[in-house]
Amino acid sequence: MLMMLAFLVNQALQLCCSLFGAIWRKAGTKIQLWDDIRSLFKCYKIASMESLFRHLYKGGFEQELPEYPDD
Repeated sequence: MLMMLAFLVNQALQLCCSLFGAIWRKAGTKIQLWDDIRSLFKCYKIASMESLFRHLYKGGFEQELPEYPDD
């Protein structure tokens, strides 16, 4: 059931969200697009999917890496 829900959301995004279509074209392949999305979820706290899509379209989320103390 969860896989069918993910498929439904994916299809709805493709049909209804022009921003999703734009970042998909920019990424080149759907595999690359979902890999980019997944990697951003690992590194950043995302407020909304729209925010995520806008940053992917602009090439955002650029910030300095935090400094860690030497062990």
